[in-house]
Amino acid sequence: MQCSPDVTHCVKGLENNTLGGNVIVTAFKGCLNPSKQAVCGRKVSLLNSVISVWLSRTCCDSDFCNRGDVEVPAVEDTPNEYKCDECFTDQSSDSCIPTGEAQCTGEQNTCTIFSGRAVTPGETVQSYSLKACASPDYCELFYPVATQVYSGELRCVPAKKL
Repeated sequence: MQCSPDVTHCVKGLENNTLGGNVIVTAFKGCLNPSKQAVCGRKVSLLNSVISVWLSRTCCDSDFCNRGDVEVPAVEDTPNEYKCDECFTDQSSDSCIPTGEAQCTGEQNTCTIFSGRAVTPGETVQSYSLKACASPDYCELFYPVATQVYSGELRCVPAKKL
């Protein structure tokens, strides 16, 4: 792929979406939008009892430098000292009512709240609302490849420490 003249980096990575028992793993390679360079080398994640999203990217700055296999990072599933309210619905973009608490894992110390319209690979556009644990910089670095967000509100707040 020929990148546009303003692009100085190539990217490769992985997006792992799990909704209930449905797991969709998308490996990707391409040109990196210059405004998204903060995602380079970073992993972001979202987790509750219904849905999880894990995104990782590596970037480089020479022609075809993203050749080779896409590495699958280890999922950080060790519980930590943080919890967040959790809920999930794919029936409405109205804010969902918490149904319990999500146990955060790995580096997750943030709670995320999303309400809006999105589409996951192989599905149609739907309205979603969720509350979940997230990595500390989830709201700043959430830039999905396979999942497409069409509209919505994404907020992050500090998680409750046990």
